[in-house]
Amino acid sequence: MFPRKYSDKCRQDHSHQIHKQDKNEWNITYTLGGLVQQRLWSSQVVEYARTLYVLSAKYEDPDCIMATLTMLSAESAPKAGTITIYNKVTGQPYTWSGNIELLPPSLPYFMDQVCLKLEISSINLLPNSANLKLLNRELVLHSPYKVVVGHPELNDIQIILFIKIFN
Repeated sequence: MFPRKYSDKCRQDHSHQIHKQDKNEWNITYTLGGLVQQRLWSSQVVEYARTLYVLSAKYEDPDCIMATLTMLSAESAPKAGTITIYNKVTGQPYTWSGNIELLPPSLPYFMDQVCLKLEISSINLLPNSANLKLLNRELVLHSPYKVVVGHPELNDIQIILFIKIFN
């Protein structure tokens, strides 16, 4: 567990990087390009009700998006929450729900068991329903099955994670 002074120091040293939330529901947007460019987790710190949460997302080869929610504040009572991504064409939700664990003290961390994990193709990130395909972290614009119309840049493709904390 992280001691209270760790959370206070994080608030002090990184106050400009902490997203403050007044409600127990919020969303954070990542770009597919940003996730593809990093091999490790891309994280954002959010403060809600004096508790620091870390929302982390990652692209995993060959076709997987992963997202996890952890806490930095050890003194807080255990919390539960959800992470949801919606299919951009059908609106179908893909949700992880469960207990929010403490951020592991050593990084990089691997959270295959306690995270939302799904194939990119299942969430139709492009409005024309074309299946997005990445090969070696590069966008494949033509495939035998579908053609990606408009040649979108990876940084223009947004992945919106919806978070809800249960008190």
